[in-house]
Amino acid sequence: MPVEQPQAIRTIFFDAGFTLLQPNPSTPEICQRVCRQLNLHIRLDELKQRMMEADDFYFRYMRVNLHTWSSETTISAFWEDYYMNLLRPFVEENDETRLYQLARAINEEFDKHTSWQLYPDVLPTLDVLRSHDYTLGVISDWGISLGPILRNLKLTGYFDCLLISAAARYAKPSPFLYEQALQRTNSIADYTLHVGDSYIYDVLGARAAGIAPVLLDRARRLTETSIDCQLIHTLTELLDILEIT
Repeated sequence: MPVEQPQAIRTIFFDAGFTLLQPNPSTPEICQRVCRQLNLHIRLDELKQRMMEADDFYFRYMRVNLHTWSSETTISAFWEDYYMNLLRPFVEENDETRLYQLARAINEEFDKHTSWQLYPDVLPTLDVLRSHDYTLGVISDWGISLGPILRNLKLTGYFDCLLISAAARYAKPSPFLYEQALQRTNSIADYTLHVGDSYIYDVLGARAAGIAPVLLDRARRLTETSIDCQLIHTLTELLDILEIT
């Protein structure tokens, strides 16, 4: 589903996690490293397998706790629960105190910019968009650590606004985040795109605010015929949508 009148687009908002940023080096490797520092040694293949199984916990939790991303407290509580669930098979006698210590340490590790890196296509795409005078912003379900992470990764200079769910007290797909971003950038929804990796949170959230969504599918699981919105597989494909030569 192509974007109508791409030449009229003047503002572009981006999701952060798995759109601009990815874990560095990877989530299982970060978990393994933190556990090793706390004297719990887990084989990486075992941790990867357990992480696949933990996806069920993640989705069940999100279905029940719809406002998880709307406060720093609930975000931290979720990640601590998630990592406790993840590591429980590796801790003797399900020692809850030990599990909490490990989970909290992992959660704190992901608050550091060193646990994140940019995808290779991010800076080249942002440089081109900036050179064409687009207004740019970030709208993300994240804790307040996202600000320092983006600053340390030298990204904040590209963006005219940063909307973080924990600070705004609203989470995707609520249109409030998108509407507030439009207000902060003095932008009009009809001339705005939002790029993100989640159909539910990014596509439906943007649409609710009247913003045209672009779904980023880096894993190439989807095709144009299987989705009802503009689909890209790399961030640089956004330049083709905008007909930037």
